[in-house]
Amino acid sequence: MKIKSFRISILTLFILLLSCTTKVKEDYSLDSSLNELIENFDGDAHLYAENLTTGQVIDINASSVHNAASEAKIYILLTYAEQVIDGTIDPTSLIILTEKDKVYGSGVLRFEIPGNQVSLSFVAYLMMSISDNVATNILLREVGGIEAVDKFLKKVGINDTKVKGEVFKGEWISTSAKSLAIAAQILARPEEYGYSIKAADLCKSIMLKHYEDNGFARHLPWSPFVEEVTTMEAFGKYKPIYAGIELYGKAGYTPGYRGDVAYVKTSKSEYIIGLKCTNVDDSKPLNSTNAGFEFSAEIGRLFYDYWGKEEIDKRE
Repeated sequence: MKIKSFRISILTLFILLLSCTTKVKEDYSLDSSLNELIENFDGDAHLYAENLTTGQVIDINASSVHNAASEAKIYILLTYAEQVIDGTIDPTSLIILTEKDKVYGSGVLRFEIPGNQVSLSFVAYLMMSISDNVATNILLREVGGIEAVDKFLKKVGINDTKVKGEVFKGEWISTSAKSLAIAAQILARPEEYGYSIKAADLCKSIMLKHYEDNGFARHLPWSPFVEEVTTMEAFGKYKPIYAGIELYGKAGYTPGYRGDVAYVKTSKSEYIIGLKCTNVDDSKPLNSTNAGFEFSAEIGRLFYDYWGKEEIDKRE
């Protein structure tokens, strides 16, 4: 019996050592691949990523604060969802559009006729799905303005972020990659931040329809039409392509800058990413050829390969 016990102990030790060796190899490969990607990037990368399943953390200048773009709209969404769930605001209330609401940039509400009405719920969807700037400013005002969002951020421990004004009306929001990642973690682990699970679910339901897929999502088995593909019988044959991944993200970009925030859940793990790219080569337009967009796409691919895929050795 003693010999048998000894053999079992040796086998157990071998398995543990093999597991540790595999994890060290995986961590090293991710670090080396990430370093190579950053070295070849024509810009400055600020990155915070955490594997919520294994606990591995990547922090590259993640605490430095810079001006943000539309990725920071996630802060307004989190504030909005909390107020909807606690009854502070009514998502069915109607907003009358005015000429003063119109601002440049992404979105469609600036083309709507002043005097027409839109529900607050639809405004939230427009802000996150097509990054509508008019919708963003309306939602910011409806949740209580700068003070309300700042108060919410302080409550959940995001202390470095400043909401300075409305989109395309002067200064906007400054934040860090780490704070963006915290916002993503609130979606994944709301109870750890005193945030309502129902509010987190509302945020995620709105974020399902994020149509900017030239960044993190470019190389992932995901699209904003995943709901249709996985529920409509006519698209049944495509279902395996999209099976097993949830992605809740928001992108933002201006000349010389790219920002992303995402919470990704697969059958293998859950992870969060906050990314800010500054001093980006802006010699190409703000589309998939832009250096910031390409870097974001490669970051999305890299973390999915190492953290999201079941078999990391079968990299494309």
